[in-house]
Amino acid sequence: MKTSLLMMLLLVALFAPTDRVQAQETSGNAQFDNYYTVKEQSSLSSEPSVSINPVDAAENFWDLSENLQELTAKIYSLLDFDNHNEKYGNVNEPYSRKKHFGTWIRDRRDTKCYNTRAKVLIRDSAVNVNFNSSGCTVASGKWADPYSGRDYTRASDIQIDHFVPLKNAYISGAYKWDKVKRCLYANFLGNDFHLLPVFGNENSRKGDRTPEEYMPLNRAYNCQYLAQWLKVKLIWSLGLTPPEKEAILSLVRDNHCNKTELSYTSQELDQQRRFIADNMNLCQ
Repeated sequence: MKTSLLMMLLLVALFAPTDRVQAQETSGNAQFDNYYTVKEQSSLSSEPSVSINPVDAAENFWDLSENLQELTAKIYSLLDFDNHNEKYGNVNEPYSRKKHFGTWIRDRRDTKCYNTRAKVLIRDSAVNVNFNSSGCTVASGKWADPYSGRDYTRASDIQIDHFVPLKNAYISGAYKWDKVKRCLYANFLGNDFHLLPVFGNENSRKGDRTPEEYMPLNRAYNCQYLAQWLKVKLIWSLGLTPPEKEAILSLVRDNHCNKTELSYTSQELDQQRRFIADNMNLCQ
């Protein structure tokens, strides 16, 4: 009887379906045989090509120079993806916030004592902020949390959310970067959606989850949330897991998102990449 039971258990173990997306015990992140990136090719209708007569070009040089970049900008659909038949999640070492990304920093290139958190709070407050006695730390203001759809006035209620969380960024590509670039990612002020002031409890609920596992309570923000997630992934060339990509496509359909909102121009992308290159010494 015992022998038969042991044989049955052995057969179940041998033939039970395996899930290749299970997290490694050593690193705590999921493993995949492939991953996706947002495709950097024009796949929406872009501005038509323009043939310019040399004489006309000379006569209208100034008008042309102002508009030519806009005319030739390509438009990327954030919903087009390249598939990479490479392992995903096989990081060099388990993620550590402090070791891999550091903390908030103060930009030594300016004369202000504000660190990155303070700068985001100042940038996004609807009113002039008040500081504590040191004059460096924000105490109060007015912040519209897009995740909950509520306003908050005490800075202590607010956390600064890395829109694509640091752990997700690390696993999806940042583990290949040096610490200087990772520090820049953690303190990036090149746009107004990479870092967001949000209600602390809601930010904790989000954690390091992708849209597959977390979407804001404020459903009116869903389409913008998905667009911003994909923009960050595109700007920094970060990967998406197969379930993450499929969940985003499903959420776009379910929320009837406008495809125009889910696009990005080559000009915008170039500006972001240029900001990254110009600020690489921020953390040195």
